[in-house]
Parts: sequence; structure tokens; C-alpha cells
Amino acid sequence: MDLVRGTNGFEVIHENGNWQLNRDTGFSPTQATVAAVAACSGYVYDTILEKKRIAYTIEGINVTFEQDQEAVIHVLKKIEVTFTLKVAQEDREKAEKALHLVKKSCPVAMSLDPKIEIIEKVVFS
Repeated sequence: MDLVRGTNGFEVIHENGNWQLNRDTGFSPTQATVAAVAACSGYVYDTILEKKRIAYTIEGINVTFEQDQEAVIHVLKKIEVTFTLKVAQEDREKAEKALHLVKKSCPVAMSLDPKIEIIEKVVFS
């Protein structure tokens, strides 16, 4: 992976178009990190639900985060990943219990400082 300085800051080079890492014109590096946790968690949750043979559709993933605004460097304090899941009523409890496997199976989440609180939630549609 290569980065170059574009007209609006650093960009990750990609054959389908560069990805700007600038909060004014794209996503900040912190937002990209949080998005990576959410995407990785989504792929992991997909795998877990498939292995458990639960019929489902992930309709969306919402991710929010908090930074330590009192520190000199505003490090991440908390990331909350909420999955909107379509699943049969009888499988909802199993789908909810499967959430506890997501964080420890996500390489992105496991690569972050352990002080960062990562919370996974599921809402059913």
C-alpha cells in the first residue's frame, strides 16, 4: 500500500481511485481506523453467523467513536459497532450471543490499544 500527497492531503493509492485521508475532503485517519474496525467486525460477524447456520441479512452497520478530548493527543477511547440484522425471531438470541466472538476474532480490533473500549451491539429489523 502506498500513499502520496495529493492536492487535499495524503491519499492511499488504489487502482479504482485514490482514497483521501483528510477529514475536510474524505475521511480522517481516525475515521478510517474506526471504519476498518466496523468493516472487519462485519466480515467476522458474517463468518460466525454462517458457521452457526443462522439465516440472516446484515442490513447495515453503524459505528460511533469517542476520543479523549482532554489529552494532548485525542486518542480513541471507545468504538461502538451496531449491526442492524434481519433474522428470524427464533434465531435472534443465538445471533446476539454470537456477538461476543466478534472482537476477539477481528484482526483490526485486536491490533488496537487494549485500552480502547470496543462494544458490539445488534438491533433486529
